[in-house]
Amino acid sequence: MDFDEITGLVGHPAWVLLRADTAALVLSLGGTVFIDENARGVPQTVLESRLDDQLYLLNDRDSGAFPRSAAAYLAEWTKNGWLRKYYPPGEDEANFDATPALEKAVAWVRSLPARSFIGTESRLNTVVALLRQMTFGSQTDPQTRIEELRRERDAIDEQMSRLLTGEVEVLSPSALLDRYQQVESTAVELLRDFREVEGNLRELDRRLRQQVATAEGGKGEQLAAFLLDRDEIAQSDQGQSFQAFFDYLLSPGRQEELRELLERVSQLPQLKGRANRGLLKVPYAWLEAAENTQDTVRQLTEQLRRFLTDQSRAEDRRVQALVRSIRRHVADLGDRGDLPGMELELPRADVALPMERRLYMPVERIELDTNMAQEFDDAAVDLSELFAGVHVDTQALTGHVLDAVSASPTGQANLAAIVDGHPLTQGLAELLAYLQIEDPALGVAVDQNRTDQIVYPRVQAPGYTRATVPHVTFVRNEGGTAAGEAERK
Repeated sequence: MDFDEITGLVGHPAWVLLRADTAALVLSLGGTVFIDENARGVPQTVLESRLDDQLYLLNDRDSGAFPRSAAAYLAEWTKNGWLRKYYPPGEDEANFDATPALEKAVAWVRSLPARSFIGTESRLNTVVALLRQMTFGSQTDPQTRIEELRRERDAIDEQMSRLLTGEVEVLSPSALLDRYQQVESTAVELLRDFREVEGNLRELDRRLRQQVATAEGGKGEQLAAFLLDRDEIAQSDQGQSFQAFFDYLLSPGRQEELRELLERVSQLPQLKGRANRGLLKVPYAWLEAAENTQDTVRQLTEQLRRFLTDQSRAEDRRVQALVRSIRRHVADLGDRGDLPGMELELPRADVALPMERRLYMPVERIELDTNMAQEFDDAAVDLSELFAGVHVDTQALTGHVLDAVSASPTGQANLAAIVDGHPLTQGLAELLAYLQIEDPALGVAVDQNRTDQIVYPRVQAPGYTRATVPHVTFVRNEGGTAAGEAERK
């Protein structure tokens, strides 16, 4: 590492944590709760209670050492990036989890004390075994790989020959302890890696939200960029290794084998009580951490879907506002013949608003029996069902609106008042028909910031229905001037 690279890491949350005044308090609480106990998603009340107990003991030993409350310390640690505060789906209480920066700081601090035993043999064997796997695993020459397999077979045959003659070689206590320490440290490192994978996924989600909020392109381009980033993470070395590890954990046979091996190792007398019984829970902790990572991916995907849906709705509302504005300006300029212009034969797209679409009518499924032949009398056949449907007389509704506008001193009438004077008899279909009225003598102004409550009886059912609609005003159309004034009011 060069000087500039190290200087750029001074602002890293782990570096800032090691230089903080409360570093010992953060590391002791976080190392115990989130790493030793492997707790993920600790409720705020539980974490505050444990921190309160620790603050009480520390202040009792050294009065005034930590004057602030537990909630204040947790808020500061969250702000500095040492803890992650979030609300699980369907819960009102905040939860806390450790960040990769906190885990890295805890791991570095725990490596500082001198160890009474430092094993090197097992790590050397691991390095040689990995190098051998890499060398022969990438070999494409069949003869070379066959020779390697023969060498391994000869070594196994030699071991079997020595065992048949009574020569049994066992690992020494120091060799067993060396390998056990490596297993223990690797298990803890794997749990730390899971939180780093989750952190990378959240960072991807944060970058994507920024791109969506500031992007000028279409939603398709944003989704393409997101899928490209997700695919890049999945196809990266880290992503493929994580997926292979997760697939291994999902195998019941391998899980049982792993738990059985850990149980037998923990009972070895050569370890002399140095075995960590907590290591027996590591397979469950691995599986829980892997499932949490997968849940994080699902939650981020669902949040992204809702975020993009909200963006799409905002864009649709903006397009509708622009269309109404264009129509209003065209109406204002419709009677002026002195304006320069030109005619262009260009394709155009018809704007179809949701309220202009016909209502959905469920169709009853009829089973047809083609094997039965029967003659029917045409006069006895009831064809009324073929013509059954809802028909709204828009001309009558237009007459109601024109009467209300003519009777008004201001030449204006809102939809709610018209419906009060002429109650709805055909339910929602009749209400939507009012919004589709088009007449040269009428102008329509829609105020999206105001709403009206319209109550009407249900069709062929007891009770009433309450509908919330924008504030709609019908005005006498005299060259478009009255409509513009109504909207400004």
